[in-house]
Amino acid sequence: MKLMKHITIALVLCAIPAVAFGQSVTCDDCTHTVSVYMGSGGFVATADGADMVTWVSSCGGVTRSGELEADDDGMVSGLFTADNGLACSDDGSFELGPVMDGGWFWINDADNSAVGNLVAMDVLDNDTVDLTGAGGIDMTMGKGAVYLKHTSGRVGILPNILPEPPAAAAVICGPRQSSSWPYAYNWQMTSSCMLGNGGTGIRLTGPGAYGTTATITNGMVYRPQAGTITVTADLWLNESGSYSTDTSGTDSAPSVASIQQGWAGKTASALGGGSGTNWLDATFGASVNAAVGAPVAIPADGSATVAGVTQTNTGSTAVGTNPVGQAVFTIGPDSSYCSSSANHTAVVNIAATPGTNTVHPAIARGADAGLGRSAAVAAFSAITQLSVVCAPASSANQGQELVPDNPFPVD
Repeated sequence: MKLMKHITIALVLCAIPAVAFGQSVTCDDCTHTVSVYMGSGGFVATADGADMVTWVSSCGGVTRSGELEADDDGMVSGLFTADNGLACSDDGSFELGPVMDGGWFWINDADNSAVGNLVAMDVLDNDTVDLTGAGGIDMTMGKGAVYLKHTSGRVGILPNILPEPPAAAAVICGPRQSSSWPYAYNWQMTSSCMLGNGGTGIRLTGPGAYGTTATITNGMVYRPQAGTITVTADLWLNESGSYSTDTSGTDSAPSVASIQQGWAGKTASALGGGSGTNWLDATFGASVNAAVGAPVAIPADGSATVAGVTQTNTGSTAVGTNPVGQAVFTIGPDSSYCSSSANHTAVVNIAATPGTNTVHPAIARGADAGLGRSAAVAAFSAITQLSVVCAPASSANQGQELVPDNPFPVD
């Protein structure tokens, strides 16, 4: 009963007079179509964010159009009848919109009715399938559906349009491995692949468990109560798709080392020849957020300590076991931040300026890297922060990366 009430209301519409034979009316707002429009019936749909829904009906060379007002629930409905000129005695078309997917319609025959879905017009060019024929059934092709009528008088509407096939996963440009593991990533995909945005990220490595080193994933370390701890920084591609353009290798082709450069894990062998050191060439600068005012720069030459943090290598040269491209920071005690009367966090800002890296697309900087349009960051490709927090008084491993409490405790 509720449905019929809505239909009755919807028939109070503003109809535009029929267009002369041979002319047509376009419907820019129409989004869906009745897949089989022949005979009387009706439709129900939900307006897609509009107060008024436009319809266009064509049959026998004559086109009619009008509008329907959506009710408080956004629903529109209407009847295809000879009285209002919307019934088509032959194969016609009926379009409407903007409406949402999920609308449906029915077509009346002499003894039965058939129900079908409103079809989105943007899939009408999809492939259709031929329905299996059966004795005693007439088939009339519609738009994305077939009207079936049995000799007994029963009728039905069966969709035969295929959904849009899912897009194949994008193949990104970059290093590829030899077919026989564990050999090197010694060639690269440079065509028929997707390029990235030239983005990079800074990896921070610091104290881990049992005297090891580990990637700092939560951006925090404990300040040591005595001695110093070491934190390194290096720059990596975000692996959204890039390839080497270094032609200094054999036969002017990119060398294996250049192919691997900047790609984490894409190193010389499964056993780690060059493993973890194939980062991009970059130099690093750092500052500490001051309690008041602008951040205080940490001298790049290691000549001074700021908040207990000293930069001992910018990454521009190899120092000890740290290759070119890796910056080194040492963090020691500072009673102004951590003592019996002080408990303050020092936030260290670390910025990377890329060197000459022969990759395409070129490494993004400044605004292109999402760092804003300030001239102060125009040369940087990535910025990250490291929070140096005071260790708990009972901490047994001073300087170890701060690990959040286990969110799934087990008794």
